[in-house]
Amino acid sequence: MPLYPIDIEKRLKALQRQARYEVESAPYVVYALLDPGEPSVQFEEGPFNGIPFYVGQSCEIENRLRRHFRKPQKLNPDSQMVHRHIAGLFAMGRLPRLAILETAQTRSQSLMAELRWGQRLMRAGYELANTSPDIGRVMDVDELTTWLDYRRSSMLASEAAQEGAIIVHRCTCGLADRWVDPADYTACWPKRLRVSKIAVRSQQCPGCGDVCEWQLEDRDLLSTLCPTP
Repeated sequence: MPLYPIDIEKRLKALQRQARYEVESAPYVVYALLDPGEPSVQFEEGPFNGIPFYVGQSCEIENRLRRHFRKPQKLNPDSQMVHRHIAGLFAMGRLPRLAILETAQTRSQSLMAELRWGQRLMRAGYELANTSPDIGRVMDVDELTTWLDYRRSSMLASEAAQEGAIIVHRCTCGLADRWVDPADYTACWPKRLRVSKIAVRSQQCPGCGDVCEWQLEDRDLLSTLCPTP
């Protein structure tokens, strides 16, 4: 029997309270959404009181949960797979559960933990509604470097400044590398300014006028957080 909106809202508030209690003001959270199964199903003792179907990370876990619960009630052709999955649970009268997997101090640590948990659950046989193809495969260090650079490019300038990440522009004309500190942009630019926009604004080489290649410099993170097969 499909759920009433009031039942969905009650569960949302309960999960927000759970997250608030378990996270204890950590800057970033890695979490899993769980299918509770049929009412008669009893799960064995373990980290999950349900079947994991999604792994995510967020710096605003309560707002993220709100989106997870409200978007499935208004699906459209562009709706994400996880919201379609949750809508299917609602139609069967099931309310998702929440598992806090890990907390992190920086966005990069949170991204790596999300990937590590996603790969761990996929290898354990769980089917995840994550749309990222990287969740389902084990990557070597070079692939992780590329993946992390791509994900970190969408970080906010304030997050990059907190990590000490620096934008490095490299030009083929022979000039020395140029370093751009996102921290210089945090005070006078909008709060939602992202690293990729800073890089584009400063990408033109002052010597030859060409557009430089750029990347974030911080490779120590990979050696400490690289997931093992």
